[in-house]
Amino acid sequence: MLSVALLSSGCGGGGSDDPAPIASTPCTSNTCSRSGATTAPSTAAALCPASLDYGTTFTGGSGSGEYIKVRFDTSKKQYQMTFVESEVPTSAGQVNGTRAGFTIVGDFDTADRYQVANAQGAATTPLKLPTAEQNRCAFVLKNGQTADGSYKVVINPNDPPMLFVGNGIVGGGIPGSTVQFDGISLAPGVQVAVVPRKTFDYYPFIAFSHTVTDFSKVAGHYNELGIHFTPSGGNFQTTAANPVGIPLGWQVDGIQLTETINADGSCTPDSGQTYTSCPTTGANWVPRMNADGSPDHVFTSAANLDLGLGNVYPDAGAGQLQSAFAGNRAHGILIAGDLNGQVVPVVIRVGYAHSGTGLSDSSVDDQLGISLLAPAHKLDSWSLAGAFIGANSVTACGLVSAYAATSASPPIFEGACLDDTTTTHAGVNYTSTLFEGASAAFLDPFTSTAATNFSLDFTQTQPGLVKVTALNPFTSGAASIFQAGDTGYLIKVGSVYAMLMNGAGRPNPFFTIGAFVQ
Repeated sequence: MLSVALLSSGCGGGGSDDPAPIASTPCTSNTCSRSGATTAPSTAAALCPASLDYGTTFTGGSGSGEYIKVRFDTSKKQYQMTFVESEVPTSAGQVNGTRAGFTIVGDFDTADRYQVANAQGAATTPLKLPTAEQNRCAFVLKNGQTADGSYKVVINPNDPPMLFVGNGIVGGGIPGSTVQFDGISLAPGVQVAVVPRKTFDYYPFIAFSHTVTDFSKVAGHYNELGIHFTPSGGNFQTTAANPVGIPLGWQVDGIQLTETINADGSCTPDSGQTYTSCPTTGANWVPRMNADGSPDHVFTSAANLDLGLGNVYPDAGAGQLQSAFAGNRAHGILIAGDLNGQVVPVVIRVGYAHSGTGLSDSSVDDQLGISLLAPAHKLDSWSLAGAFIGANSVTACGLVSAYAATSASPPIFEGACLDDTTTTHAGVNYTSTLFEGASAAFLDPFTSTAATNFSLDFTQTQPGLVKVTALNPFTSGAASIFQAGDTGYLIKVGSVYAMLMNGAGRPNPFFTIGAFVQ
């Protein structure tokens, strides 16, 4: 599948906090998982197509809440990316102009050919992977702009977006942006929906070359894990000076629930959970249509909650401002990837914001995010054997500030991701995960060294939710992403997995989604 080494070559030694190496072993014919494809290491095979042209479209979504289609021309080393739906502004300082509907074209290099000058001026290849096949399938995006040049993405050459192309799937990072907004005026000197300036070098992304369009194949009982961000923040974010809550911006919330996606497109959460309604489904899911009336091969869900300020879309967390006096285009997109015969549902929350002269002619429903759904069936340990790779939420949120919880029951502890670019460490941002039995490890895909280890508990009080405990801290420079002893859960559907750490009642959730390598 996606291109990266098996990464069983061990890890650095030293202190007692150094993660220990784990090796990977294949399952046997009578021990492979019954639910979906078993992801055990296999003999070397082509990790991606021998060539690609614009006739192949990958349909997917990003952690920025964008619905995107991307194509590659490997003969020209060029890509074409269409932001079909997006809340991401085209420039800082405003929210009304977004990159929705824009198509950019740009150049890419394979990972071994992408060069950056070091401090001495010598050319280096910092993103080179261990083997020629891995490098052939890893595309580093160098630039991108619309045909008329009206919109150009800004690429940090020291931290460029990188896409790992596989057979039927692509994942990694797409071009980011800088976002900032002074807010909507309520009165002189009083602003709401203020968005602090924040730069994203790239956003995590996953897409598929084939999707399922028959919703009866999507309907089912699922576990959902994901992460959402609210640029304008919420009233339950805290500081030492405001321990009861004040909007700070860039609120981050984990998504963790078990639900039934019904055949009519509605969603029903299981009882006894924090969420009493589905936070990523609004009105019933229906097929999305293109502007010309043709089917678009994904599903959409509209804003349907009337909170007295116009219909808004369900959201995660608490305390966010949601008003729709000027209408609301916030909605959900469900991309049902078809990967080796397995349905892989990915849900994107596309937010919406419009700034008028005041609140009465403005709209704010700006939460955005991504989540993965996996069948609520028990996972066997051998179904997770092998290596996976993908991007994670560190690119958007690594350093989380939070002073205190505003409620213990239900738990409300909202964090703020107020750092600018969190980390430019590609070995942290692009997480490679190696599984063996009841153990797992994050590894740097470029050096094959471990970043942290985990223990896995396959007891599964809720079938399909595997408890994860960090055995070592996960850090990137000064950013402490999570600590030893922190817990979370993982899910798996087909050859795609997702992990959410610190997802319930914690201010600093971490999320990663990745695809099987070998």
